[in-house]
Amino acid sequence: MPRRAKIRPDEPGREKLLDAGRDLFGTQGYEATSIADIGRRAGIAKSVLYHYFGSKAALYEELVRHDADALVAAVEAAVPTRAEGGPRLRPGVDAFLRFLSERPATWRLMTRDPPADPALRALHERVDAEVARALRNLLAMPAKVRAKPDVVELVALAVRTYAAWWQDHPAVPREDIVEAIGDFAAASARRIDRKTS
Repeated sequence: MPRRAKIRPDEPGREKLLDAGRDLFGTQGYEATSIADIGRRAGIAKSVLYHYFGSKAALYEELVRHDADALVAAVEAAVPTRAEGGPRLRPGVDAFLRFLSERPATWRLMTRDPPADPALRALHERVDAEVARALRNLLAMPAKVRAKPDVVELVALAVRTYAAWWQDHPAVPREDIVEAIGDFAAASARRIDRKTS
């Protein structure tokens, strides 16, 4: 078992390790990243990682949960409350895409294949499903989720697909992607409503 590092209370090691882990896991994957790599990238002894997280797996878990919560919070802050009413899809999608574009390391981490370790793979899939559920609930009114679950699911899939495409085509303005998703959602709702009514 590694020795506990002596940490000064004011040492900003935890955030440095999170940033280094996010970047390395997102760029080269979990398996290809060692604790020594993370320590070097953070400019901190690897014993500090053990002090804060206990293991590489625990660091990965913290990152996935932290970044997922931050993404959902950014979207939640951008959409009107249920009491306020008003459109939710476009401001929510814009916040989603802005968050990812401003945090490319998080974007890579979230879209990369999950680790081979069964527990971490299950964590990744569980958090991914939680984010998808939270975003569906934030971007669509509850009545729409109940009345048109297929349309809501289709639009949620489109948001993720457009975001993945945009990651490879960053020259396209974010506003154009938001408008394309909005147009897709409106056209899908009209066509599917026509087929099911």
